[in-house]
Amino acid sequence: MDDNLNTQGAAEYLGSTPHTLNTWRYLNRGPKYVRMGRKIMYRRADLDAWMDANTVTPAASA
Repeated sequence: MDDNLNTQGAAEYLGSTPHTLNTWRYLNRGPKYVRMGRKIMYRRADLDAWMDANTVTPAASA
């Protein structure tokens, strides 16, 4: 399994769309990415780290 994903692959991995990832990049939000010229790549480890950092644990109800 390749650990580097293009925008389409990263969007599928996250359950999102390429448009959303493009918007996040434009707004300087979302997961880390690597720019290689005009090519954008996402490392699977960075996507996992971003999801972990954005995990919300609800408080137990009283």
